[in-house]
Amino acid sequence: MKYLYSLMTLCLITIGASAQKTAYINFQQLVAAMPESKKAGDSLQKYADQLNADGQVMVAEYTKNLVEFDSLAKTMTDPQKEIRVTALKQQQANIQEYKYKMEEKVAIREQELLTPIVAKAKDVLKALLKEKGYALVLDNSRDAVVVANEADDLLPLAKAKLGIK
Repeated sequence: MKYLYSLMTLCLITIGASAQKTAYINFQQLVAAMPESKKAGDSLQKYADQLNADGQVMVAEYTKNLVEFDSLAKTMTDPQKEIRVTALKQQQANIQEYKYKMEEKVAIREQELLTPIVAKAKDVLKALLKEKGYALVLDNSRDAVVVANEADDLLPLAKAKLGIK
């Protein structure tokens, strides 16, 4: 009897769960359509350009030293050449390290700029979830869902709620 009761409860839960509405959205497309994303992208590009300009100064200095070394190498002694080559290698290493740190800084800044934008988009989706009675919203921007039953696309509703045309 207990087994039968458990089986009936499981069936009712399964039937109830399958009756709930599901929706999907291309979350990346929604975030990209938000005006805040354009501003964040412009700000990030400006920041990356500043960092890149500093890196270009380092490259120009390295190039200058390399040309100078090439022109003076014939008149230098072996110990002098060794010192110059070591200095050039160090400059190269510094440029590589700067490039790595620059990429890291840009990624961190991008995350800082996108976090509030993503949070705003999620808040809109949560509100739509409650308003429209959805139990689940899937993100189809990453093709994680290969096949699914019919669901509603929330992108137009989310854009409207955010005031995006």
